[in-house]
Amino acid sequence: MGDLCRMVEVSGVPAKDRYNILKTKGINTIFSSIDMIDGIYDRAEALVTMGSDIHSLGLKWCVNLALNELYQGVISEVGTDNRMFVRKAERAGFENTHKLFTKLAAAGAAPDYVQIEVETYNRIEGLSLSFEEQTRMINACINAAKAACPGAKIILATEESTDNEKAKKWYSRFQVSGGKPFDIISLKYNVNAETFYDLSCNMSDLSRRFEADILIDISGQDDIYSADISLEDIDSAIAIVPFDRGLGTVYSDEMLAKANMVA
Repeated sequence: MGDLCRMVEVSGVPAKDRYNILKTKGINTIFSSIDMIDGIYDRAEALVTMGSDIHSLGLKWCVNLALNELYQGVISEVGTDNRMFVRKAERAGFENTHKLFTKLAAAGAAPDYVQIEVETYNRIEGLSLSFEEQTRMINACINAAKAACPGAKIILATEESTDNEKAKKWYSRFQVSGGKPFDIISLKYNVNAETFYDLSCNMSDLSRRFEADILIDISGQDDIYSADISLEDIDSAIAIVPFDRGLGTVYSDEMLAKANMVA
């Protein structure tokens, strides 16, 4: 279990010393969300510094693409006609992701993981997208990330961490709809003793069914110690995912402040 991926979600662009402190707690990957907006690649200096600082300490970097603001900008340009929106949103997602990651890669600050949250596409205000339209938009971001950073692993994150039927239905539909290959399924989980068995079953089934590594994201909680489930329990569940496909865990920075050690 010592070689599990241990990510911590940070806000903004922390000072380099903060990454060093997290490393002493057993963290090996920094997780951060980038608010994607049109033209973000022209003001990426802070992100270049962030990626460079992370890699200089021997850590990995996971970037979550927060795409809602970018898509809302598209709506403000073309309105809520699905056909026009999807065409423009595909282009905006690809162009901004590709140009940003190209700049990061040229500076030696490329992310090691790129995450897309699948629920984003059901929550775009003013639109109801078909699954095929959602898939096209996701594919555009995957294509951009892989073109600029071929070594980056693609994470598709879902909130259906304990509902296996809903989770496997989404990933199956994504593949049938022409979804691009991905490497990792991230399950956003609120730690609860009553649902922990369901989480374990979901991890095992999804890993086998889709030949993907499994990441558990508990960063939405700052304190799990009242849930009767420990960090060690989570590690153990990840470690027994079939075919060594249990990747690791995403913690919140606040949670780690209350823990002596993660490793």
